[in-house]
Amino acid sequence: MTNRWLRALGVLGRFVVGTVTLLLVASVLIFVLVRSSPGDPVEIEFGQTGVDAYLTPAEQQRIREERRAQLGLDGPLAVQYLRWLERVVRLDLGVSYRTGQPVVEELVSRLPASAVLGVAGFVLTLGLAAGFALLGAHRPGGPADHGVRLLVLVAAAVPTFLSGSILLRWAAQQFGYPLAGPASLGKVWLPALVMGLSGAATMSRLLRASLIAERGKPYATAAMARGASPGRVLLRHVARPAATPILTLAGLSLANLVAGSVITETVFSWPGVSAYAVGAIADQDYAVVQAYLLLVVVVVVVVNRSVDALQRGLDPRVRQRTEAVA
Repeated sequence: MTNRWLRALGVLGRFVVGTVTLLLVASVLIFVLVRSSPGDPVEIEFGQTGVDAYLTPAEQQRIREERRAQLGLDGPLAVQYLRWLERVVRLDLGVSYRTGQPVVEELVSRLPASAVLGVAGFVLTLGLAAGFALLGAHRPGGPADHGVRLLVLVAAAVPTFLSGSILLRWAAQQFGYPLAGPASLGKVWLPALVMGLSGAATMSRLLRASLIAERGKPYATAAMARGASPGRVLLRHVARPAATPILTLAGLSLANLVAGSVITETVFSWPGVSAYAVGAIADQDYAVVQAYLLLVVVVVVVVNRSVDALQRGLDPRVRQRTEAVA
């Protein structure tokens, strides 16, 4: 076996070990934080049903203990965690306290809506960020640059719930945009636009700065000396190395859009996993909250690992540094 294959196996081994370790640490934090939150789901359930009025104190205590055992809330916290982790490995995320349905089934039924919204928002984020950055970097300090920077500043300053509410009201009055109903491709454009504008605000500023910095490098100056136009230098020579520094931000943005668009899904009544988790948090539905947070962690880890690999492919300097460390 050649040294190249040995290095590849070493990189793969570190990837697997690091990913598993990170997920285990995250699972402990998720479990402890959720279980440490104020409130008791059993007490909430009893308060909603009102059965206390028909039971003696002894019967109430007995039923409470039985219900805690059914929900896996009995025993020391460490024992509860190990039981939960064993079920998670088997892809059994428990049963929702509110609906009585398996959490996996409810998440799977809502995940496509969140994925469609997240991907659409990410595509708009990349498109708007690239357009704003290229327009501003073409002539830094010019009228177009000042206009784009003002627009980006406004997009970054206005909270998502406010911009979403304003655009939702405007679209409903002008185009008859449906305020409720199932997820559909005809409905996704507006929340995706809100998410795209919000995400592009930060990304476009970083990309603009990176484009301007790369355009001052010797290779870009040499290309212009050979007769290439500023636009051609920007697109053909500068864009690729300039995009490398923002890949990590893009990866975090994608993970957040797919699994963490809580405000957008709530404002637009989008039936995704984030809106589902909001109701679970209010009712102390531990199984759903833990599953949602675990989903967010998995998405973030997978996306960021993929971004690392993409960075090594796009920028030879990153690949050389990685191989040198390995």
